[in-house]
Parts: sequence; C-alpha cells; structure tokens
Amino acid sequence: MGQDEEILVVPRAVLLTEPVRGFKVGDLAAYVARIRRHAAFRRRGDVEDDPSTKQIIPYLIVRHGPRLFLFQRSAAIAEARLRGKFSIGVGGHISRADVEGAADVLEAGLRRELAEELVIGAGWTARLVGVLNDDSNAVGQVHFGLVHVVDVASPAIAVRESESLSGRLAEPREVRDLYDRMETWSQLILDTADPMTL
Repeated sequence: MGQDEEILVVPRAVLLTEPVRGFKVGDLAAYVARIRRHAAFRRRGDVEDDPSTKQIIPYLIVRHGPRLFLFQRSAAIAEARLRGKFSIGVGGHISRADVEGAADVLEAGLRRELAEELVIGAGWTARLVGVLNDDSNAVGQVHFGLVHVVDVASPAIAVRESESLSGRLAEPREVRDLYDRMETWSQLILDTADPMTL
C-alpha cells in the first residue's frame, strides 16, 4: 500500500458525466464501459490527493442466506477516522501488481480483494449491484466504488487480517441498529437500499 504502488484510476470528467452522490443502482453498464475505456494505472502518491481522478474500488457486500457479513475495524488501526467503525462491505484499490496479465482487470480486482480480506469455505458468486460516489470529503473525492453483492454457499467465512478487522454474519435488523457507528459508504448504501434485496 505504498505511495509507489500503481493503482487503477479514471479521469473524473469522463467517469462522472452527471453528478452522483451516494449509492446508485442505474446505468451500471455505462459506468463499467467508461472505466474499461478510460482507466489507467497511476502511481498512488500522484493521485491520492488529486480529485481530477477517481481511484476505482471494488466494494464487496457478503451475504449468506438471510444474513450479512458485518465487518468491524480494529481500534488499533492507523487510520483514526475508521477505528472501531462497522461496515457492511469491504473494498480496496486495484493494483497493477495484483492484476497484471488478467483478461479483465475489474473481475481480477474483485477476486483479489475478496481473497485478501476473507477466507471463504465454499463457493461464491458475485454481481455488480451499484456504484458509490461521495464528494463530501477529501477521501471520497478521490474514490469511486463498484459495489458487488457476493453470495456465499456456506456460513464458513472468516476475516483474514484479524489484527485490523473482525467480522461475523449478522441479521439485517442488527446491521440497521449499528447505522450510526458505520463507515460512510455503508451508510450511503443503507440510505438507498436494503442490502438483502440487492
């Protein structure tokens, strides 16, 4: 995650042809087409504070049957704004090093993120359900989420990096009750949709 890592970005002007605030479920094919057409890998240190580009983030909501996988950041993580926060999804950058040679860098980025964050004991399927954009803060201004629902065949799911993240399957009502303690992207999804029906 160093500043020299090359990550996938798209110029804001071509990605966001109209204003988007929060979680959006329409025109997904158009967003994916623009990303595929205009995306490039850039040095992270050069784009981290540059709102003229959007860093593409696969954001994964994991479900098993009637329950969601609920994540919680450790109180000891470096990024103070995320300490102790809950999330209904997990996401990360698409790094050139992780997807080099892949026929589809978006799919490869999704698979890499899932494998990096979770140990899943059975098969799974993923599908794009929406996009996320939040220009209300400096972090959001440089990121763009491709939100996927990942349905897993078994409840055998565990967090891989347990020193910085924990997680468990939770009932939707419990997830809603934790809204005020959630990361912004999770709140934006919950403001718009029921993640169990996506």
